[in-house]
Amino acid sequence: MYPLVLLAMILSSGCAATTFYSRDDSSDDPAVVKEASKIRQVSAELNDTELPGNEVADEVVVEVPPEVSAPAAKSAAAVESAREKKEDKVEERSWFDYLSGRNVAEDIPYAKELPWVGAPQPSERAAESYMKKAGALFTAEKYNEARSRYEQAADRFPNSPIEEESLFQIAECYFFADKYPEAFEAYEALLVDYKRSRYLDQAVARQFAIGRYWQKRYEKDPESVLTPNLIDKTRPFNDLQGSALRAFEKVRLNHPTGPLADDSLMATATANFLRRYYDDADYYYGLVRQEYPDSEHQYQAHVLGIQAKIRRYQGPRYEGTCLHEAKELIEQTMRQFASMSDKERARMQKLHAQVISNLALRDIEVAEFYEAKGFNGAARRYYDHVLQEFPQTREAAQAQEQFEEIEGTPSSPPPRLTWLSSVFPDTREDPLVLEDPPEAPELDE
Repeated sequence: MYPLVLLAMILSSGCAATTFYSRDDSSDDPAVVKEASKIRQVSAELNDTELPGNEVADEVVVEVPPEVSAPAAKSAAAVESAREKKEDKVEERSWFDYLSGRNVAEDIPYAKELPWVGAPQPSERAAESYMKKAGALFTAEKYNEARSRYEQAADRFPNSPIEEESLFQIAECYFFADKYPEAFEAYEALLVDYKRSRYLDQAVARQFAIGRYWQKRYEKDPESVLTPNLIDKTRPFNDLQGSALRAFEKVRLNHPTGPLADDSLMATATANFLRRYYDDADYYYGLVRQEYPDSEHQYQAHVLGIQAKIRRYQGPRYEGTCLHEAKELIEQTMRQFASMSDKERARMQKLHAQVISNLALRDIEVAEFYEAKGFNGAARRYYDHVLQEFPQTREAAQAQEQFEEIEGTPSSPPPRLTWLSSVFPDTREDPLVLEDPPEAPELDE
């Protein structure tokens, strides 16, 4: 119904003329006419009366004179150079430019992923040009300007060796400008995008150096986690030591088989040891001993691990697994490092005697508890254990004296409330147990 009404309105208008020009692509530049050419123009003028037999009006051929000459063809290099000059030119931007989507890709990192913004096409030639300019600025120690050029190079040719080098150089610009927090994050961004980067060793070494600097600053001037930093650009905004420990952790995770992996673990363990987090320190010293057996820090990991385990011990009334682990680690250290000096060996023997004494004191504490309750049999068992396992300790003589005091005494205290026990006997028959189970019937052969 509606198409018929629309067609009637068009026919009733008296004349409907439509002109079509033949072109290959409407988005390209207008065609250049070198010679006199002919453009077919179809005039579809319709009179009030229809043509018989659906005949079409004759085509009108229009002659176009050769007044337009062809411009000189530009080379690809000239076009690329003009494009670079256009990109280098700084234009004033208004709010309407951003509202319409212009120049957004240059200011917003993720805008190049949006298809409607119109980010520039990847160009290796343009990226190399930016890299060359950035290298000159970096050599001249103009790190901020060089960083801007490296960022442009990375944007113009993403997912390429040029982008990888640009990301590394961006981090280097931050590093040499003494902006260590930004440098650390820039190195991390490089290793996130390129996990096996050719700059892996250098980036990890920079991260470790930054972490060591932050740790030394904290040891020199400890500060609270919430203390803000508004002046020093070499330090993070807050939590200086937490940032240092994060840097050490990233070094090990980014390159677990690298030359600085064991150094980062030792630095983390020592930092926790110095702030008296002995549980964490013991854990990281154990990682060094187990995961890096060829590390140069093996001896220190053993010695400081023993100290961490001993300082974890809270007393005879608390859990004592750490004492047994310390005893085993001391014995292992003396076997593994047999070439240690006499001074160090004497130190190990002293620590071993200290651990043995604490283990014996734990048994005496338990024996005294049972003795106070009247369970002399259990007390004698613990005193005897001290005499058998730790005969050379001072606690052994104490255990011998107390053992002799309770020798011959009843093993258990006398029963209490015997009249109540007689009313409610302890033994009673179990209804599920049969006194005389029935004999199994014999089977006929």
